[in-house]
Amino acid sequence: MVKESKILDLPQGLAGEYLFNEPLKGHTSFRIGGPAELVAVPGNEEALSQLLARIRRNKLDYYVLGNGSNLLAGDKGYKGVVIKIAKDFRKLSREGNRLKVESGYPLPALVDYCAKAGLAGLEWAVGVPGSLGGALVMNAGAYGGQMADVVKKVWGLTAEGKKKVLSPKQIKFSYRQAHYPKGFVITGAGLELKPGSRRKIEKAMSLYLSKRKRNQPLSLPSAGCIFKNPEGDSAKRLIAVAGMKGKKLGGAAVSVKHANFIVNQGGATAAEVLALIKKIQSQTHQRLGIRLVPEVKILGK
Repeated sequence: MVKESKILDLPQGLAGEYLFNEPLKGHTSFRIGGPAELVAVPGNEEALSQLLARIRRNKLDYYVLGNGSNLLAGDKGYKGVVIKIAKDFRKLSREGNRLKVESGYPLPALVDYCAKAGLAGLEWAVGVPGSLGGALVMNAGAYGGQMADVVKKVWGLTAEGKKKVLSPKQIKFSYRQAHYPKGFVITGAGLELKPGSRRKIEKAMSLYLSKRKRNQPLSLPSAGCIFKNPEGDSAKRLIAVAGMKGKKLGGAAVSVKHANFIVNQGGATAAEVLALIKKIQSQTHQRLGIRLVPEVKILGK
């Protein structure tokens, strides 16, 4: 329970929605997670800026959340502030083949917009849940494409609440990674797509989406791929070879459809998921000599 007045007083006078002792399971695609002391959903950039300044002044911990699609929140929750960038950060503008998009814009909606506008470059992201901000944080990608291919600049607020613009060179994108200043909160990005045929774009999207539906357990809560693919191989294959496909622990299970997914079959806890992650790492290391690196983010305890 929140007891400290510095948390209770934090959102005073700020636009947005502020939820105390809010269960994180309602804010993640895994549907797992205990309460955060405060889930803050700022109503505009000014509220976000002031919130960050107050958090810093009170020396509080914070975590920035989009749609929570690549996150495992701990059963005991999070001691601090979870800042959720959501519906009030969803503006989009276009100039030719360049877009300015706010970070709360849903990735599926962005992919659809690009297809209808005849803009190529994000076809790989069809069916990927989450927000643009989340995709930028982890340099999301699939089927040979990634966010780094279309990003021209990213803007946001520093931990002090000051505006800052970053170039791809400063961000240093790499495989499923991007490097932002500590505490940086992404509020938007400039993207450059390529002019393309709507028919060809939608055909590629249809192909990728059918692959996802065929190969991924989309009907059950999950956080997407749990591990990064080792260079020249796939975590999915390695996990299956190590004999972990279909293994269960409580309500958590390694998917039989895609071994790099752990799914919540009902009532799964973070402890069960973490135990499966460690077991997979142990088995792949013992049997194959490969240590798999998690792609999913872990928050709290």
